[in-house]
Amino acid sequence: MGRVELPVEVLLGLALREVEDDDPETPLPSLGALHNRPVRQVFDSAAALVRDRDPVRRELGVRILRELGPEQQPDGHRPFRGETVPLLRSALRSEPEPGVLRWIVSALGYHQAREALPEVLALAGHPDWRVRFHVAAALPALLEPADVPPDAADALLRLCRDEDADTRYYALYAVTREVPALDTEAMTRLTAQLATDPDEQIRAMATAHQAAIRQARRLLNDWDFRGVADPGKDPGEYDSMIGSLLTALAQEAEAEDLRCMLDDEIRDRFGMSPDHADTSGMARRLHAWWREHHAD
Repeated sequence: MGRVELPVEVLLGLALREVEDDDPETPLPSLGALHNRPVRQVFDSAAALVRDRDPVRRELGVRILRELGPEQQPDGHRPFRGETVPLLRSALRSEPEPGVLRWIVSALGYHQAREALPEVLALAGHPDWRVRFHVAAALPALLEPADVPPDAADALLRLCRDEDADTRYYALYAVTREVPALDTEAMTRLTAQLATDPDEQIRAMATAHQAAIRQARRLLNDWDFRGVADPGKDPGEYDSMIGSLLTALAQEAEAEDLRCMLDDEIRDRFGMSPDHADTSGMARRLHAWWREHHAD
């Protein structure tokens, strides 16, 4: 016999009970079953819940929409995104309960709703740590990696200094591994500060990134494709390249990917041809260094 699917109404009732229990260590099989059924009935039911007077039911609606259907659709988005994102943005503006608000922020991140970036940034200083945590976790999905607005960069750096350790960790992970276009000098100051953080994981990540900045700077200065580096006077001649390179390496870029990045940097940032810069050799050195010192 084939597997029997429970009716949507039954799953909604069971999922509501799961959300009411609010135990992060307990599996949520009924909520997961709804995620795996991206049909109009489920979407409409969730959308109605988002507008409900009861905050727990609103939370359920948002959490259904957050992961309704697979990400890998032909357009790169989840089903119903065109209806989900406007609904969530409207709910974000009116939701009074932090326990629901945090899930709205998270859902916008899951849907890569870059159009909602201003509204999410406005919550980076929210008094409830749960909201700030989800802002830190969602922001990388709401940013264009090559063009991070200054207010978004500032928000991430502030969240790296949040009073909540989990928020600091997620924000630091974002700025060291997911968001490449942050100022290297600001990152150096940040990681120096967090190298003495009370949280062991944050200290380790900050210390490792400090060392990575120093080594990437040394490799770039040794390469010195412009012939102008003078570490004694200005060791940061090529610092503008460090953030994107370290982020790519953290995301397991291959040497050929790094070569293409270096070619683009030389053309776009320095207005030069990469033909005589040996970007292939430099990419191999960066890749070999990373694999040697950052292998899991």
